[in-house]
Amino acid sequence: MTTSQTDRVAAARLAWAALKLTRAGRHPVSVDRLAATVGVAPVEARRLVELIGFTLHRDLVSTGPAPRGAHHRLQPAEGTLGAGPDGTVDMFLLAIATRERVHAAAVCPVTRTRIRIELTPHAILQADPPSTVVATVDLGFGLEHVDALACAGQPFFASPPAAASWLAAHPGGRIYPVAAYLAQAHRLVAALEARPKFVL
Repeated sequence: MTTSQTDRVAAARLAWAALKLTRAGRHPVSVDRLAATVGVAPVEARRLVELIGFTLHRDLVSTGPAPRGAHHRLQPAEGTLGAGPDGTVDMFLLAIATRERVHAAAVCPVTRTRIRIELTPHAILQADPPSTVVATVDLGFGLEHVDALACAGQPFFASPPAAASWLAAHPGGRIYPVAAYLAQAHRLVAALEARPKFVL
C-alpha cells in the first residue's frame, strides 16, 4: 500500500503532536485532544494513528516506549532522557518535544570514535568530540520529506571528513555542526506545528 504525500505530512504532524502530548510515550493522550491539537476530526486522527502504527486502546493513543522509527531507548535517569550507542538526531526532536535534557551516545560509523551529545531544547551542553556533525537527508521545510527527516534518524559523525563518504552516497545531503542542527530541528518543529492551509 502506498501512502499519499498528504497522508505522510498529516501523519508527521500528528506524530509530532503525540510525541509532545504523551511526553515521549510516558503518558497516553485522548484521540479527541490529539485531534484538536492537530486540527483534524477525531475520525481522521484515528485513521492517522493506525497509519503511523501507534497504539490505540479505547480512546487513548500511546506512542510506546519510543517514537516510531527512532533508533534509541528512552531511559529516564536523574532527569535526563538517554540514548543507546546508536543515538540519532531524533534526540534533538525529543528534547524539543519533552522540554527535557537529553543525552545521546553514538559511535562514528567511520572512525569508531565515541560520540556524546547532551542537550536541552535550546542549548547544546556537551558535544564530544567538539567536531561532531549531524548528517541529514533533506531540510526542505515545505514538509515534502518530513517523514524521512523526522523518523529516519540520521547519523552523527566525529568530524566533517568522517562524513565525506556519507555525503557522496546521499546526493543533496548535508552535514551540520551539532548546535546548527538544533536550530534546524526548531525550524522543522515550526513547520510541523503550522496549521495546514488545506482541510484534511
